[in-house]
Amino acid sequence: MKKLTLLFILLASSSICLSQVKTRKGHSQKKTSKKMISDSQLNGYKYVVVSKKGDPFQLGYTVSKELENYGFYSFVEGAGKFADFVACQALYCELIYTPSETISQNVKLIYKDCNGTIISKSESGCAICAYTVEGELRKAAIKAVRKLKSIKNYKYDPSILSHLMPSVESIPETRSSLTSYYDSNNLHSLEGIYKSTNVNGNSYTIGIKKFGKLLKAIIIESDNENWSMGDVKIIIKNTATKNIYDIDYFLANKTIKQMFQVLDIPGLLSFEIDNNLTANFIKMYPQDNEVISSKIKTGKWAGNGSGLVISKSGYIVTNHHVIEDTDDIEVEFIVDGELQKFNAEIVQSDKVNDLAVIKIFDVNFDGLDNLPYNFKTRSSDVGTKVYAFGYPMALSLMGKEIKITDGIISSKSGFDGDITSYQITAPIQAGNSGGPLFDDRGNFIGINSAGLRKDFADNVGYTIKSSYVLNLIDALPKSIDLPSSTKLQSLSLTEQIKEISKYVVLIKVK
Repeated sequence: MKKLTLLFILLASSSICLSQVKTRKGHSQKKTSKKMISDSQLNGYKYVVVSKKGDPFQLGYTVSKELENYGFYSFVEGAGKFADFVACQALYCELIYTPSETISQNVKLIYKDCNGTIISKSESGCAICAYTVEGELRKAAIKAVRKLKSIKNYKYDPSILSHLMPSVESIPETRSSLTSYYDSNNLHSLEGIYKSTNVNGNSYTIGIKKFGKLLKAIIIESDNENWSMGDVKIIIKNTATKNIYDIDYFLANKTIKQMFQVLDIPGLLSFEIDNNLTANFIKMYPQDNEVISSKIKTGKWAGNGSGLVISKSGYIVTNHHVIEDTDDIEVEFIVDGELQKFNAEIVQSDKVNDLAVIKIFDVNFDGLDNLPYNFKTRSSDVGTKVYAFGYPMALSLMGKEIKITDGIISSKSGFDGDITSYQITAPIQAGNSGGPLFDDRGNFIGINSAGLRKDFADNVGYTIKSSYVLNLIDALPKSIDLPSSTKLQSLSLTEQIKEISKYVVLIKVK
């Protein structure tokens, strides 16, 4: 919160929080009811907006911080607000004191709702203000907050004042029903399941579905209690210009109308919402060119990804999106100099970090010798030479021979500053997902997960760091010994690649 410069004015003044509070219809309302509503409603308010008017000592910041100690989301008027701030979920605090040196005086707090009705009052005084006026007034402000009735038992309950919230459209859809729809229909380019990056503390998983001429973004999951499964968060409308859309983005108390252009990045929606905040949504399903929909004929593999063998007993790490919603998994890789195929099953997955562990369960699999590479768990530096292994578009254009691309680590954070990933310059294609990234000393350092199209940005790929892979492995029901060999360090690059390639698997799914 930006600190404002103190202005000392030795005049009697009062701090009025929103002297003209706007009603839900937008009309100014100056008068307030003399009858106070019961403090039992205190738990119905999530936010407190503290006025800054007539507050030369900036006591509003002290009041706001003390309110946060009791669980409120609080801020000083004009100093920014939370992304999904709801006017009628807020109390508006009028702060009144006399910023002059007197023997004694009171700090008064008056709390009003969004319609200007007084909800509660509290106050506290300082007996000797003449010598240390600012410090004593600050203490009095803290005491005044603590005297607010019921504050010690405060716990936000959105149901108490739900009648003040505007209604939103709700559609009876779930992740499962939307996935079935995506798998069995010809889709608009924007249809699919998306996950938001952090929007000022809130995250959303939405499913975009076409309804006539409109596209509606339906809440699947949200950590914001204002929103429930099935609520319509966004309505997207076509314009006469290709790839430019008109949207209604719903905050809980109002609608943000915005125009946005679909960027030439597959699966990314980005548009500005309220208070100069940007909402980014990344497409999670269906996957382009990888795990394709069930419209493919029965008996044929629907898509492919890549993976890395991490134990002699047949455990393999890959991306969650490679094996999500699959019925059958088959892996191909070189064993004893021959290409072999084995059935595999999912044993552990991590949707949040897009990781999964599968294991070979096949009567024809007898285990492997010691793995020759090292599983590195510490972070690697920017500039490290790296090699991406995988099977891009193996079932369509590029064939089943393993492909290796090289580059460097260009950043220790991924898309939108994601600290779980590296940004790399090694080219990555559809089908590379789940394949490993090695450095030039034969250390495994991550799992390749995504890349930006070349016509938007050259050589930008993202790799999930090996430390997050280790966290998933630690969650396995049975502990495994990870590779820790230094054998590859003494080999030439071509020999390193030959050895590593034996343990990089083609994963086929249907």
